[in-house]
Amino acid sequence: MYLETQRLILRKPQEADVDDYMEFVNSEFVLRYNAMVPVSREKVQLQFTNMPEDSGTLAVVLKETGKMIGMVSVEEDSLRYGVDSKEISYFIREEEARKGYMKEALKMLISYLFETEEQSCITARCFAPNIASGHLLESLGFHREGVLRRCVRGYGGTVFDDCLYSLLKEDQI
Repeated sequence: MYLETQRLILRKPQEADVDDYMEFVNSEFVLRYNAMVPVSREKVQLQFTNMPEDSGTLAVVLKETGKMIGMVSVEEDSLRYGVDSKEISYFIREEEARKGYMKEALKMLISYLFETEEQSCITARCFAPNIASGHLLESLGFHREGVLRRCVRGYGGTVFDDCLYSLLKEDQI
């Protein structure tokens, strides 16, 4: 998958992205609200080198500089069964947060999933204290479906409530 917006390119991560990715993936800002653990440079290099072409993981890259500033992923919806539904996840480096980049990337990804892959529903999840992520999803037209209380042990051992969001094709803004 390769997508372009006015300011961004969404594409498969490349070995050349490893340095950019390592600058933010292990940061407190990224780890704080994700169920991730710090990763080594070697592990990232191996993942990026061996990532299949049809992987749902995409680097978010600034067109102007070629610098990787975030990541978006598309996976099978973990909560729905037998329907055309995908689950998205995302994160961005702190220095590029709140500049509209992730909204721009997700708008393009959502359009692609509905129009090209003919999905009928897209879902996303975020930890309850991650207010910025919840606002981002709502600004894209997602509906908050509910909360799974004490659902995920995240970075640092904190147990979070997980907010569930969905966007139906007919809900698109």
